[in-house]
Amino acid sequence: MPPEVSGEFAWVAAPWGLALHCGALGPVAHGWTTRQLRLHRTPEAERAGWAAIGEAVGLSPDRVVRLSQVHGAAVHVATNGLCGIPEADIALSDAADRVITVQVADCAPILTAHRSGRFVAASHAGWRGTAADVAGVTVRALADRYRAAPDTLSVAIGPCIGPCCYEVGEELVGAFRSKGWSEADCQRWFVRHDGRRFLDIWRATADQLERAGVPGAQIFVSRLCTACHPDWFFSYRRDGPETGRLAGFIRPVPA
Repeated sequence: MPPEVSGEFAWVAAPWGLALHCGALGPVAHGWTTRQLRLHRTPEAERAGWAAIGEAVGLSPDRVVRLSQVHGAAVHVATNGLCGIPEADIALSDAADRVITVQVADCAPILTAHRSGRFVAASHAGWRGTAADVAGVTVRALADRYRAAPDTLSVAIGPCIGPCCYEVGEELVGAFRSKGWSEADCQRWFVRHDGRRFLDIWRATADQLERAGVPGAQIFVSRLCTACHPDWFFSYRRDGPETGRLAGFIRPVPA
């Protein structure tokens, strides 16, 4: 059985088995994969995996937009033209014939949708992306590109490593301070257990979204820790660099 979910999250049927879905994102086709879908090991498996994501939203494989993720906050706008695999960690789209995606194996896969369903974003944030305010950058980019006001957005944070398992060193706190985050932020996002530090990406991302103007009632956290569920999710921290990747994917509705 898959991990229990609550609130707006639910498990739904997908070409590979099950996908996680968040009803709060409205009419857009979207979801997060599990380790039932292989996006690694061999080129053939990878091609088949991306094709299955396209199939899940009713598109052919060549309509799947992927990113070369570099743990930054660069934004790529997916248009009707083909673009290869751009270097970015945030994708925006209003092209209904494209599905935009991010890959993770502990980092946060963030999906954002305007209430009309016409404008969407997929964002990737590990600790570097969180320090770089990927969540806030995404909200501001949607406003700049599509005039999508923050209070018209709903945002869902899919499976990623939780504060239960993401142990970090004091140097990471310093890295956040160097990016301008306050001492209060660091105290809130870096929690202590038994004298050890743990980063709470769930809380940090939600806080950053609220500061960017998204109402708290429109922010949804799956609270599924990738490290805690080895039967369902890949985890870099648990399994090492050879582990697979999960994908978050979202497709806007036609204008």
